[in-house]
Amino acid sequence: MKTMDDGQDSGSPEAAGRRPDDVTISAVQECLSVGVERTETGAVRVHKVNYDEIQEIPLTLRTESVEVQRVQMNQPVPEEYGPRQEGDTLIVPVFEYVPVTELRLMLKEEVRITKSATKVDTMHRASVQRQALIVERRDSATGDWVAKDGPTGVTAAKRTEDPR
Repeated sequence: MKTMDDGQDSGSPEAAGRRPDDVTISAVQECLSVGVERTETGAVRVHKVNYDEIQEIPLTLRTESVEVQRVQMNQPVPEEYGPRQEGDTLIVPVFEYVPVTELRLMLKEEVRITKSATKVDTMHRASVQRQALIVERRDSATGDWVAKDGPTGVTAAKRTEDPR
């Protein structure tokens, strides 16, 4: 560098008080600063889907019915006795005291109650609620949402958005 003070060149080594064969080395120091900048490179969103599915459930319906049959007996018996079971039939005795010259215990009738059971195999349709998650991914900040995996067990016709 040259300056114009008193006609001397202040940029020369003689003007700075140095000799011409002196070497000057500059010291330089660099400082490194590390930081983090957040940049959106993509995104993920999750939808919960509720749907109703009709399932057929196999059932066995069992019905029981009884047949009541009255059998007239009109037989004298020595004493009263309680109901008895013969196979599927419950026999309930009905007694009556009949006046004659002497009083005798007569078995007037027996009521026979027979129980029978039937089974009917049928299908019952019931509504079952299910939930599934749909995961969508976006590859850039402004890209389109793409379904990563479809929900398991759900076809496109069954999907309905959660109204909540």
